[in-house]
Amino acid sequence: MKHSYLIQRLTKPWKDNPENPLHKLANAFAFGGGLMNGGLSKEAMDLFKDVFRFDYMGSSEFEWGAVPEAFNMIAKSIKDYIPYRIAVEYHKEKYSWNSNDKTLCRKDVYIICKKEWKEEVNKRIKAYAMGKDYDKMGTKEGVQLSYSLADEKDRVKGWIELDNGYMFFVDNEMFLKTCNLFGLEYNTEL
Repeated sequence: MKHSYLIQRLTKPWKDNPENPLHKLANAFAFGGGLMNGGLSKEAMDLFKDVFRFDYMGSSEFEWGAVPEAFNMIAKSIKDYIPYRIAVEYHKEKYSWNSNDKTLCRKDVYIICKKEWKEEVNKRIKAYAMGKDYDKMGTKEGVQLSYSLADEKDRVKGWIELDNGYMFFVDNEMFLKTCNLFGLEYNTEL
């Protein structure tokens, strides 16, 4: 596996609501000034709109086709991918400067990756859960898995790693919808 440098954060989808015109803008600004939809076609964006939204990452590397390239990598070799979950440890603190709560907690993270990568992906995700991302692991932008685990109200609920092509989620519904999108069967007993 290559080093994980670009990890696109994903948020919960906006529910279609005719009363709220903002739902039509769900991903309108997610990719800044780069390619329209970061290079994703309108058809792809329509497929994803009920599964997740793309978080604005603030770096041009995410805007010029890296996202569709990663999805293409996954789609081309989906037969080699497995969906599963692992329990990760994280600190209960909410990362405020005055928080002293370092209670160690556990939650599930749901993963879609190549079977041969499972051990390495688990190691990386466990590190992100403990707050080691761009400062310690060398990602371009913060992964923020530790925040999402510590705060149920955090809007980031999923990720797609763009260098190798794997995904992970803290939201079971997003994970299951993504499995369905790629035709993967998830065995809840794994």
